[in-house]
Amino acid sequence: MSLSAAIAPAAQPSNSESASLSADQRRVIRESFASIEPAADLVARLFYMKSVDLDPSIAAVFKMPTRAQRRKFMAAMKLAVISLDRLQALAPIIKLLSARQRLEGVRPRHYAAFRKAWVWTLEQSLEFRFTAEAREAWTALLGEMHRSSRMRSQSAA
Repeated sequence: MSLSAAIAPAAQPSNSESASLSADQRRVIRESFASIEPAADLVARLFYMKSVDLDPSIAAVFKMPTRAQRRKFMAAMKLAVISLDRLQALAPIIKLLSARQRLEGVRPRHYAAFRKAWVWTLEQSLEFRFTAEAREAWTALLGEMHRSSRMRSQSAA
């Protein structure tokens, strides 16, 4: 599962998508991700555990995440972080991943748990380095992705 797909079912392209995140927020997101990247497998395990803890129905969707699945999840997250200045370019990929996830059983209600689980995972992984500024930056990114996905799903209806 990708970060983008885990956080929001789809994103709507927008010329101002990156503009909603300040340069400082993008910097903080990149730095915090770089700090957790060496422990990518453990971070992915924490994310999946917390997701199921927040919404037990997610367990039926994921069963037991494999090493390959965790690796793909973290690779997708890295792609999202690398693409912070051009998130709208990821829209076709996000759309494809979210369609596949719907087939696998991911439901709209799961995305709130995914967002909360990701912030919790960052908090646990970064400890004191997960500052209020980092929480705000990640929350802004996740919120932007969620808003974009809601606009796309409403326009598709």
